[in-house]
Amino acid sequence: MTQGLDRKGLDPDHPLTVQAGPFVQSSAPPGVINLGLGQPSPRLLPIAALGQAAAAQLREGNDPLVLQYGTARGYPQFRDSLAAFLTAEYAHEVSPNELMVTGGTSSALTFVSETFAQPGATVITEDPTYFLAHDIFASAGLQVRGIPTDAAGLDVDALEQLLTQPDTPPPAFVYCIPAFQNPTGVSLSSARALRLIDLAERHDFIIVADEPYAALRYSPGDEDDYAGSLARYDQGRGRVLALGSFSKLLAPGLRLGWAHGAPALIERLAAHGALRSGGCLNPVIANIVHHTLDSGFLASHVNQLRAVFGARCQALSEALHAHLPNAAFLPPRGGYFCWVDLGFDLGFDLGFDLGQRVDTATLLERATQLRFIPGSRCAVQRDLSSFVRLSFAFYETHELVEGVARLAELAHR
Repeated sequence: MTQGLDRKGLDPDHPLTVQAGPFVQSSAPPGVINLGLGQPSPRLLPIAALGQAAAAQLREGNDPLVLQYGTARGYPQFRDSLAAFLTAEYAHEVSPNELMVTGGTSSALTFVSETFAQPGATVITEDPTYFLAHDIFASAGLQVRGIPTDAAGLDVDALEQLLTQPDTPPPAFVYCIPAFQNPTGVSLSSARALRLIDLAERHDFIIVADEPYAALRYSPGDEDDYAGSLARYDQGRGRVLALGSFSKLLAPGLRLGWAHGAPALIERLAAHGALRSGGCLNPVIANIVHHTLDSGFLASHVNQLRAVFGARCQALSEALHAHLPNAAFLPPRGGYFCWVDLGFDLGFDLGFDLGQRVDTATLLERATQLRFIPGSRCAVQRDLSSFVRLSFAFYETHELVEGVARLAELAHR
């Protein structure tokens, strides 16, 4: 017990959340707290509401052609409703002709890599970045270069310096997570967003903005904070292709998302061979989700997520201050993740020279009842071995407190 925070994770009256079974990709077995899980907790998965939506949309008398191959961009009525939802969430206009349905962000990144790049081309990403994007780009035969991030997001000055070097090939695209970035939780400032798009015009590349967390804002910030979609700054220049997902807003298993950009970019993406062959990705699931849009359920559900995740985010931040007072982190204002630097000195005897950086990958190897994402997993070129990515999306507040306490104890050992 430390500093007044109640560690109820050890109390049988407050058992840890367990996730296991044939349906899940990543598990949380009994007794283990997996702070690497970037997904909503089971109680936040609206199975009853989705069941009602499915029953309403897939009933006798409705148009059976929803079960046919669908139009590549998704049927117009769904895109109308999605545009209205995004306009309300982002507080800037989104047009249906700027949207197309995708099979979620991972699938969309594969399509983008095959449409806007050739094998051997260079992609520039934030450093650190979403670690599984590495695998997608590698599968497409792309080379990855990293640009550091700071509290205001992607370092545009560093990007400009890289682009002006004579030995730097022009990138096929720049990949970034501008809103509540994975793993750092920071957002791209408005000033940097505008400069980034200017650079894209000057050096003739597109910006692929991965935006699954843009609607998940938990606390107000400065006016310069990034809000909404990066596409708002594009102003018809056709430089931003934003990727959204229902995985973080509704349920990951839907495998449904959207691409948002200038119509010319959307037309290029919709011409992908897989769409020409098989039509729209997930048209039946889109039809079910359409009901959650028009009924108002999704908007209400997102409001609930903001309240729940906001409380969990605060609990995690308070636990870090209490259990790891010398660790450095920026309290997240949205999204799923907190990026923590355990640094050189944790305030106790580690048994080795404090000039040697803490290696969180080594800590993870020693852990038995705790999982997390070590910073090295998210790095492109930088040494981020002292960092750790902690997710606050999956566990309840008392479980997050217990998880941070276990991390502190692991570092002590």
